[in-house]
Amino acid sequence: MPFTIQSSVIAIVMLSVYIVIYKRNKLSGISKEIIVGLLIANAIHGGLGSFFSNAGFSLTSAINAGFLVQFSTVTTIVLAGFLLKEKITHSKIITIVILMLGAFLLLTKGQFDQPQVGDVLIILACFSWSLGNVLTRKILKYHQVDSDVVTLLRPIAGLPVLFGFIFLAPLYPPQVKTVFQTNYTDLSFIWYAFFNALFCVLLWIFLNRTLKVASASYMSMMASLTPVLVAVLAIIFLNETLVLVQLLGVFLIAISGMATQLLKIDKH
Repeated sequence: MPFTIQSSVIAIVMLSVYIVIYKRNKLSGISKEIIVGLLIANAIHGGLGSFFSNAGFSLTSAINAGFLVQFSTVTTIVLAGFLLKEKITHSKIITIVILMLGAFLLLTKGQFDQPQVGDVLIILACFSWSLGNVLTRKILKYHQVDSDVVTLLRPIAGLPVLFGFIFLAPLYPPQVKTVFQTNYTDLSFIWYAFFNALFCVLLWIFLNRTLKVASASYMSMMASLTPVLVAVLAIIFLNETLVLVQLLGVFLIAISGMATQLLKIDKH
């Protein structure tokens, strides 16, 4: 939690400087209703999503957590179907199944630990991330709002929600409470927080720019290629190796990514 809080504060500073220098003229003309809607969407994504994921990771295995975070692809497509009227076609369903199977094989080597209470919290985090993205897509699609300005509101809206959960920590079960019983003034990992904030800012900027021009389903499905990129970087920089079943997972994820492009899922 200290790492998350420090990263959020640094991200706010970075985004504020960027917006003031390059997008100052985009700040005017945004109605109060739009700002409130964006704050709610980003509070759900950054606040609730961060809380549920942090608590969930502490109460389940790394194998379960690594796979379940990919479940946000499914929740995004379902919510986009209901809230944005994006089509849930047979081809999209088949692509999702292949994608999830590939992620399962790559991240878990075909094994899954016994379900734990943290798994439920991670699924709630996926739902929060998806709902936040879908609501953001709805606003960006129908209103003239700069996507980079929307990015600034993500840590601004998420940070108060995290502080609220910290304040309520004494009410949580012992296992969850330990996540919040820590030294929030510890700056020993501040440089990690700095670089984490930098890459999160870039992540949020590009995801919101994607939501401005493409469907929420497309954004979520393409973002699910992340495990493949992680695997490649781990092989290059950490000398890690992949077993055959993981290579099959990489292949299936790559195929699903190609299908996402060929089926033009960004248009519907």
